[in-house]
Amino acid sequence: MRVGIVTPRYPPNASGGGEVSVQMLAEQLEKKERITDVLVLSFDGKATEDINGVSVRRLGDISSTITEWQNIRVYPHLKQYVDKFDVIHAYNMELHPVVGAVAENGSTATVGTLNSYHFFPKAVANTSSSRIERLYELVGHPITNRVLQHFMKKIDRFIAISNAVRSVYVERGYDPTQIEVIPNMVDPSFDTDQTSGTESESPAKRVLYVGELSERKGVHHLIKAMGSLSDDFHLRVVGDGAEREALEELVDKIGATERVTFTGWIPYEKIPGQYAFADVFVHPGVWPEPFGRTVLEAMQSGLPVVCTEVGGPADVVRDAELRVQPGDPKELATAIERAYDRKENIGRQNQVYVTDEFGPDAVTDQIVDLYEQVTG
Repeated sequence: MRVGIVTPRYPPNASGGGEVSVQMLAEQLEKKERITDVLVLSFDGKATEDINGVSVRRLGDISSTITEWQNIRVYPHLKQYVDKFDVIHAYNMELHPVVGAVAENGSTATVGTLNSYHFFPKAVANTSSSRIERLYELVGHPITNRVLQHFMKKIDRFIAISNAVRSVYVERGYDPTQIEVIPNMVDPSFDTDQTSGTESESPAKRVLYVGELSERKGVHHLIKAMGSLSDDFHLRVVGDGAEREALEELVDKIGATERVTFTGWIPYEKIPGQYAFADVFVHPGVWPEPFGRTVLEAMQSGLPVVCTEVGGPADVVRDAELRVQPGDPKELATAIERAYDRKENIGRQNQVYVTDEFGPDAVTDQIVDLYEQVTG
């Protein structure tokens, strides 16, 4: 089976976890006997490359933030390749409409991964729109966005990376029979051996957050939870964002400056070492986050994970006592204490769990099975 993967960007060009995920998928597909050929088509420069055994063709730069213009520009480039594949897999959302359009009248099957809410108003994801985004929602959504979604729905089957994503799309009018839930896979290159070091010997009870510092991530609730925990609990916040200054002011306000550390942004390759610091990992989001890769990383590292009962992380964290309602610092603090008290046992179970359920072989086999269904 010949597979073409269409993505706006491909590593080393990356803007987030979506590029990490599409690279892992391409590299795992290349290893499968049922797949004869894999070609990545990206639109982030001009080059033909071999990256970790995967053929990548960068067909021009479409860096414009206007999704309609991106899809128009990609159409003639993608049309030349459509008949070269048995399946085209659209990844990272922006170019899903053009994939549906070019394959509409052909024999090539199409699959699209739903890993964001790119074509929906910000309110769907419980986030606020900027003035420009609000203007587009008022003018563009009733007209051009409707056209984009019309062509996007021409894709044969969709992969939702969590039940939360599937629910949002079904609520917005997508056919539930077209959407199958297949999660992201763990990163096989994630070096959990780095999670041992002198910091792990600290006597403090160590709590860790990794991610962007934005309102939707709920870090302010986690900081407030520190006020309900004993003084021997310490929090490390890894990441940066628009909310950092406000969060630092909140830490000062509740008198926790000695117990909360902000590291700022840290390169991805150094993130494994951050888990060495922790006894408990917390994902306090207040929006339906599509997945939450840091939850998998923490589990790979042998940590218990506390999360909110919203979005993709709630799919991954099995222990109901470690899932709390979003926006409740006291409940968050109680769950952190529970996780700490059982950290060794839960941590070992988490490592086995993510290896079995989210391992590259298990997840990729599900995706290849879906390819065979749509080409069948």
